[in-house]
Amino acid sequence: MLNIENIDEKYYKVVNSKAWKEFQEKFNKCNNIFVLGHGGNLAVADHAAVDISRLSNGTKNAQCPGSAVVATSLINDTSFDQWMVQWLRQVTTTMTESQKKKTLIFGISSSGGSRDLIKALQWGYANGLQLGCITAQPLIERIPKLSEVVLGCDYYHTAEVLSLLLQYELTHGSGKVCPPIGGNKPEDISHYNTEDNEIREHSFPDETKNIGVDFDGVIHKNSKGYYDGTIYDEPIVGSKEALKKLSKKYDVVMFTAKAKADRGLVNGKTGTQLVWEWLKKHNMDKYVTKVTSEKPRAVAYIDDKGITFDGNWDKCVSEMENKGLL
Repeated sequence: MLNIENIDEKYYKVVNSKAWKEFQEKFNKCNNIFVLGHGGNLAVADHAAVDISRLSNGTKNAQCPGSAVVATSLINDTSFDQWMVQWLRQVTTTMTESQKKKTLIFGISSSGGSRDLIKALQWGYANGLQLGCITAQPLIERIPKLSEVVLGCDYYHTAEVLSLLLQYELTHGSGKVCPPIGGNKPEDISHYNTEDNEIREHSFPDETKNIGVDFDGVIHKNSKGYYDGTIYDEPIVGSKEALKKLSKKYDVVMFTAKAKADRGLVNGKTGTQLVWEWLKKHNMDKYVTKVTSEKPRAVAYIDDKGITFDGNWDKCVSEMENKGLL
């Protein structure tokens, strides 16, 4: 069987990393996305550019120099190291400085040593563009202000598949929908992305897409507390049915202290891995989009330890006193 390097574990580790959060924020804020790679990664980049534009519902313009005509012409005019730089010069020539600040170079690499990509990122830094890169191995040169997401893959096939998956995660994290098979017509995508999603000014679109659900005491019974660090208990009655219903309208983001980076390994596994294993065991994983240690942006939070605050501190403090917390 082909070694896919525990691709699901790598995926969840990446999307919970600091570098990924930086990359996602840049992606959300930018209007123009230039996706670059070479070899198999140029095919991934070309696919990514098409779907970023298509699924953005008219909010992003993504491009990739994926044509053999474009690539070979520019390589002939300049050199292999400089062809991406030349393409970037061409597509940004009429941009204002403010437009460049909302333009992202999205690089994809396997070896981390792609000279053409490194030169393009360096050019982007010198010209005030936003920078992000997904790479299987660390880049061989440090580039200032680059959000570098390192996958830690040893094989090209794993890195390329994971890079394509993460492109969809960027779209998802910007508040847009990645549609089901058969639901990808323009009118379908427009419907998914506009239905019941009024967004607050100066806010992020995913606050209308996500619902935050605590894990311990809400989904996992957790009757003995931390105990030995394992996830030892059964699901709370009705939790599976509730997640199924919630997932039909929202992206269910499960938040738990078990996912904190400073939590030690239990039986050689992180808390995030243990949560996903438990969810899969109880056939709930298909209803959950993400497991995180952070409070997500969301339309609401379901938490057994929550105190509802409605603008009245006296009422809030009184409720805490009634519960013996003060």
